Amino acid sequence: MPIQQAHQHRKGSPMLITTSAEISGKQITQTLGTIYGVSVRSRSELGTVMGKIRSLTGGKMAGYEKLVKAARENAVADMQEQAKNNGADAVICFRFDSSSMGAGNEEEFIEVTAYGTAVRLG
Repeated sequence: MPIQQAHQHRKGSPMLITTSAEISGKQITQTLGTIYGVSVRSRSELGTVMGKIRSLTGGKMAGYEKLVKAARENAVADMQEQAKNNGADAVICFRFDSSSMGAGNEEEFIEVTAYGTAVRLG
């Protein structure tokens, strides 16, 4: 089942974002192309050490969850900004991709990319 919801854009007006290639009750009049937003976040050195300890002992890693959530929200906001700048009314075929960089090093980063197809609706 596709996920379809309106996300509040940074500058006010909501934008429809859906995982589907279609929007129920709407007609796509123009496809504007692929758009994306990227967010790269890092934890403090202490947070990274505590996270490694938690991963050994098991349990919820609330600090990492917050980090991933903030990165996702920022990536979506950046994607929406790009869509608005291209004159889009909505984003279809929405997806996330994420990766961890620097694993095993002193500083670890998480990268989240939000992407989809910007469209105009009639």
